[in-house]
Amino acid sequence: MAQEARVLRCDVSEMNRLSTKSCIPRAPGGPTEPRKHQICTWKRELSGVFVVFLLASCTSAPRYRSAPPEVAPETSTRLEIVQYANSFIGTPYRSGGASRSGMDCSGLVLNVYRHFDISLPRRSLDQSRVGDHIGRGDVEPGDLVFFKTSRTNPVSHVGIYIGRGRFIHASTRARRVRVDEMNSDYFRRRFVTARRVIAD
Repeated sequence: MAQEARVLRCDVSEMNRLSTKSCIPRAPGGPTEPRKHQICTWKRELSGVFVVFLLASCTSAPRYRSAPPEVAPETSTRLEIVQYANSFIGTPYRSGGASRSGMDCSGLVLNVYRHFDISLPRRSLDQSRVGDHIGRGDVEPGDLVFFKTSRTNPVSHVGIYIGRGRFIHASTRARRVRVDEMNSDYFRRRFVTARRVIAD
C-alpha cells in the first residue's frame, strides 16, 4: 500500500508539472492564442480525471464473498435418538408408565429405543446389564446413564445422555420428563455406570 501511495504521488506530481508547464501564460500584455488556451484547459481537466481514477483505484479494497456454509452431514442414529427423546420433555411422570400420558425413567428409555427397533428390558436394573460398559468420560449422545437413587437397589434410575454433560430422564422429583446436568451435586454422587446399546 505504501508503494502504491508513492507511485500515486509521483503520477499526480508529474501530471501537475506537465499540465502547469503547458499552461504557462505569455508575458503580461502579450497576446493569448485561443488554440493554446483550449489545449491548456483540456489538459487540466484530463489531469483531474486521472487523479480521481488513481485515488479510486488506490483506496478501494477488493471485496470477497464469504464461502457458502457447509452442508450438514446426514443425521446419525444417535442424533435421531436424542431428538426423539427430547420430544417427550414435559411428559408427566407415572410409575410403571411407558406412554406419552405418563412414564417412569425406564419406561422412557424403553419407549425411545423401541422406536428404533432396539429391545431393552423393562427395569432400569436389568437395562444396566445390557450392551457394553463405558466409562463416564466416554459417554456419547444416545448412551444410557444409570444412578443409584434408592437404598435398596444398586441401580434405580436411568436416563439417556444427550451431550454436553446433560441427560434426559423421567424425574421422580420434578414429576415429569426433563433434562438435567450429570455434574450436578445430586447426580454426580449417585452415578453408577453407563452402557452403550447402539451399534456404531
